[in-house]
Amino acid sequence: MKRNKALTAIFVAGCIAVVAIAGIVTLFAKDNFGNKTQICDGVSICSIDVGGLTKEQAQKKVETYIADRQQQSLVVSVQDYLVEATAQEAGLTIPEKDYAGEALQIGKKGNLWEKLQEIRKAEKGEKDVALEPEIDEDTLKSFVETKCSAYDIKAKDSRLKFKNGALKATRSREGMEVQVENTSDAIKKALLDKKAAEKDTIEVNADVQVTQPKFTQEEASQCTDLLGKYSTTYATYQVERSSNVATAAGRINGTVLAPGETFSTIKVIKDRTEANGYKSAPEYSSGKVVSGIGGGVCQVSTTLYNAVLNAELKVVERSPHSMVVAYVPVSRDAAISGDYKDFKFKNNTDFPIYIMGSASGGILSFRVYGHETREPGREISFESEITDTIEPGEEVVTEDPDLPASYRSVTQSAHVGYKAKLWKIIKVNGVQTDKVQVNTSAYNASPQYVTVGKQPATPAPGSASPAASSSPSDKSKKKDTSSASPKSATGSQSSGSKSSGSNTKKNTSGTSGNSTGKNTTNTTTNKNTTENTNKKNTAKTLESTGGKAVAR
Repeated sequence: MKRNKALTAIFVAGCIAVVAIAGIVTLFAKDNFGNKTQICDGVSICSIDVGGLTKEQAQKKVETYIADRQQQSLVVSVQDYLVEATAQEAGLTIPEKDYAGEALQIGKKGNLWEKLQEIRKAEKGEKDVALEPEIDEDTLKSFVETKCSAYDIKAKDSRLKFKNGALKATRSREGMEVQVENTSDAIKKALLDKKAAEKDTIEVNADVQVTQPKFTQEEASQCTDLLGKYSTTYATYQVERSSNVATAAGRINGTVLAPGETFSTIKVIKDRTEANGYKSAPEYSSGKVVSGIGGGVCQVSTTLYNAVLNAELKVVERSPHSMVVAYVPVSRDAAISGDYKDFKFKNNTDFPIYIMGSASGGILSFRVYGHETREPGREISFESEITDTIEPGEEVVTEDPDLPASYRSVTQSAHVGYKAKLWKIIKVNGVQTDKVQVNTSAYNASPQYVTVGKQPATPAPGSASPAASSSPSDKSKKKDTSSASPKSATGSQSSGSKSSGSNTKKNTSGTSGNSTGKNTTNTTTNKNTTENTNKKNTAKTLESTGGKAVAR
């Protein structure tokens, strides 16, 4: 019994030995077994069969594969447009490694048993050297931004333009914008897909966002109603000042203000510099009339202010002048200066606002167009009320020793100072329903400035000396040369009607929205200033309309 077991064990061991020997013989029988220069059969690199090849031969196959992969066609669809490129141009790269060398080492490392196991796996197609492509993120992003985003289209807003005497809305257009990050991710995913190498062309759809215009042609077509307008006059013979007025008005002309948007006069008319087309002209500074670049632009902001009041838009910022001006009643001016005084207003409607401005023939005008939503029969008017008067005080005399004693010249007229309020009167169907205070204003008084000669007279030979004054009372009394007091005024805003107020025909000082001439006004509402209504009115009446929601 024991003998039979021993014989069985010997027989099994012999069989195993025979099989092992047969396997070894088979391995040795292979052409490339133990061949250090040939790759084992069945080995592949990125699914490319390189079995039986030398390292150099395998490397050439790898290089061909990499070149083909990088030159693979990529087509990106951007809506109706196609962007064609190679995978390499979109950022595809393949790391430089010794792929052929790695394949050559399969079946040639370790002990005999380990070599046998690797060769068996190679024969089953289980030994493939990975070749992993990568994406250069910077190259990919640049490709999308320069090639794909080149087809971005900006949304085009409808504009309001005058054509053949009528306000027309231009065509609007939708826009489209390639979403760079999302499109880059889609291209990256497609290029690194395991089956990408099998395709002749890799196709990707760009992520495109459609953008809408702020206002369409349909919306803009609803903004052709005249909401308010106002006009003032200026002296055309003051060439530099007239040029400044025209320049500033021209920059405002054609402005479209979106709902909720705020208008800044300083920003729109640009810095008052010679480079921006402005000239030196008279303006107010520290209670005096001086020459400054852009003198006269305050009349532009003032005229626009009154058109805005008539349109009943929201005033955000407004400041009075330091002294009264002649082209509008008190409290109806709006000064601008440097970057600290600005006239701003907001489009507080649900529709775009179009501003038309012009300065020609001595008339400065602004019209504000939009969509009329105010109730029919509603009218507004404005009243200026003077609450206090400040006298200018004694004149300031400057003596000039180089001028004869008989010389006397008024270099600047006196200005009476005022405190005033502006009221808005609201009527519906002719019946007053409300009275609202719009603003308060304070204007400084300024004395008269006079230059007199001080040069002593030289008597002729033999002439008698002039007799001295008999007493101080014989001296001439000073003449009151202060500017006339402005009257409180009411400006009518009836559409298509003329204002009962007056606007100065000439700006007698030529200042930047400032004047040393008389301040002309409308109907008096302050009892203390009633007497001024009989004084000479140097103004020419112009219409001041707007704010009435009735048929035009």
